[in-house]
Amino acid sequence: MKRLSITLITVAIALFSTYAAEKLTGVNGIKFGWKFDRCVEAIGDVPRKHTNSDNENEKKFYYSPAQWAGIEWNGGVLDFFNDKLYQVGFLKSTTNDDRTTFNTARTHLTDLYGDPIKIQSMDSNLMWRSKNGNIVMLEYVKDSNKEGATQFTTCVYFIDNKEVVKKAKKVDGELRELLKGR
Repeated sequence: MKRLSITLITVAIALFSTYAAEKLTGVNGIKFGWKFDRCVEAIGDVPRKHTNSDNENEKKFYYSPAQWAGIEWNGGVLDFFNDKLYQVGFLKSTTNDDRTTFNTARTHLTDLYGDPIKIQSMDSNLMWRSKNGNIVMLEYVKDSNKEGATQFTTCVYFIDNKEVVKKAKKVDGELRELLKGR
């Protein structure tokens, strides 16, 4: 729920803050709105893959290795809502504070979509809006791996604005039903 709220806020900010020359309709030849099976087929045979369903309407497909913008990422994830692709993400983690991946991705995204806006006034948390309203978010965070060791992770998410709005409306409807049922 927190992730959805943050996404909705960033959608609103993006609609009024930036302008880009390029449209964003998908990533690596995979288009937003495609069904799960078509996306998995387009990814092809990768050494590691895993599917996870948060609930009946949401599904995630994790795979690795992944590549985007000439960068070898540790992994990629495709997010589906009602069997339609609405978000593509990539992540890369290192044990040392190395912003090379972040800076390369930032340069590539700026070339495509113009100057980013900072989210929460942070240089390590950026957002771009494409010409058709879809969003790209790039962040660099210090976190911990499964063993508890410190790591530095670069994440990039490509988000289909239309599907996020549909998802938000569905969640809003469900919340209203819960409130009425009290």
